[in-house]
Amino acid sequence: MASKAKAAPPRASDEQEDHSLEKFFKDNQYFLLPWVCLACVQLAVFQTPCIAAWCDRQGLEPLGAQSVLKMAVFAIMAQYVVHGALAVYHDSLVSQGLKIQDRPYIFRAEEVATRSSMVIVVSMTAYALTPMNQGEASLLEIFIGYTILSLLHDAWFYMVHRAAHTQQLYALIHKTHHKWKQPMAFSAYFIRSPSQMLQEHACIIPCMVLLPVPVYSFLLYQYIGAPLSMLEHCGFRVGELTLPVLGWVNLPYFGHLKLEHLMTVLGGGLSLILGSQTVEDHDYHHLNFHGNYALSFSYLDRIFGTYVEQSQSKSTADEALLKA
Repeated sequence: MASKAKAAPPRASDEQEDHSLEKFFKDNQYFLLPWVCLACVQLAVFQTPCIAAWCDRQGLEPLGAQSVLKMAVFAIMAQYVVHGALAVYHDSLVSQGLKIQDRPYIFRAEEVATRSSMVIVVSMTAYALTPMNQGEASLLEIFIGYTILSLLHDAWFYMVHRAAHTQQLYALIHKTHHKWKQPMAFSAYFIRSPSQMLQEHACIIPCMVLLPVPVYSFLLYQYIGAPLSMLEHCGFRVGELTLPVLGWVNLPYFGHLKLEHLMTVLGGGLSLILGSQTVEDHDYHHLNFHGNYALSFSYLDRIFGTYVEQSQSKSTADEALLKA
């Protein structure tokens, strides 16, 4: 009787990679340390007599765990919804010429999803101890507060992001975010903790404590900003998509409204004046590692000469693809 051939042992490449939380924390043993340090600093600073008295006079109270938990759950769900929608409609989007790069779309992104989800959780949780103005506010006050946060954070983000691309800081805090030249929805929060703190918390926390910004403006900024950031990293010209619901309306103008119009409205309309940072702008930033540093608006890139026009970025991107 012929002996049965033994099955060849599985190769390392055939084994399914482990992207569990246990594996994540094993590989990133100090992931929580910066956030614990930030919490300790907030507790120490906001409990000092002079600052505590300031917060009492201004009626500021810590945001609390319930609100940040809701924000975290929403943001995590949003990135899965955006990524899932792009995967489902991938072929249709490609056939419409909406895919920016020629690189294949990354459908399975467990590593990116794990890190980004963890960053979202700890990033949102960091606001639980931040004193904020939780009093009543009119719609006008909420809009003004939202505008203040948008302008200040965009300017701060531009400076920190541009500094993060210097030789001294890139490998230290920002290299992880550029692991993939083709971004995806999950890569919006695929970032190291120090970089996230410098780009967001170092600006937003002082703004909420020192400026008369209502808590509703902050919540609106977070609930709108997270999905917009994911769309900015999605790798498709989604702004050119016609809004399906409004396409059913038998009115000449509303039938041609696109997603970019909705994104402009959600951004407070400021991009009409300051210029918008489009998906294509940021996509080529990931491919070329320079230019288009701003978060939401393009005016600072234009002022300081770091804005790359789409026609220029297209030729630069083609060269980068040939070298890759």
